[in-house]
Amino acid sequence: MRIPSRPVLSVAVLALLSSSGCGAPHLRAVHEAEQRLLGAEVERLAHCIGEPLSVTRPAMEPGVTLRHYSSAQGRGADGLLRASPAPDAEADARACVFDIHVRDGRVVAVASDNRAGWGFGSIKRCSAVIGRCAGKG
Repeated sequence: MRIPSRPVLSVAVLALLSSSGCGAPHLRAVHEAEQRLLGAEVERLAHCIGEPLSVTRPAMEPGVTLRHYSSAQGRGADGLLRASPAPDAEADARACVFDIHVRDGRVVAVASDNRAGWGFGSIKRCSAVIGRCAGKG
């Protein structure tokens, strides 16, 4: 049986970013924010990220709403994401996106996809979206 190489590659890339000076603070901010959001009240998302690009109800997860955020979204004067105007498809295709699952008013899961890959400082896009959630409050 052949084991897919993608998870191994991802671990290797994350280890490289963690050990390099430029990506480590951003990677740490993303990881810490993801951990601190678990169990948080949904209202916290508006204060540390902004407006979701979309909110849907996944058919396979009864009682869950999925809040989708993209680094391609515009920002307000406060630095928080705005839902409109929607980003163009090309920018969104290279964005760092977060899907935050909410059940009963609390965050139950955070999934991310860095569509630009992990090179050339793209982790900064991810920390720019979710990094404010790493702080207390």
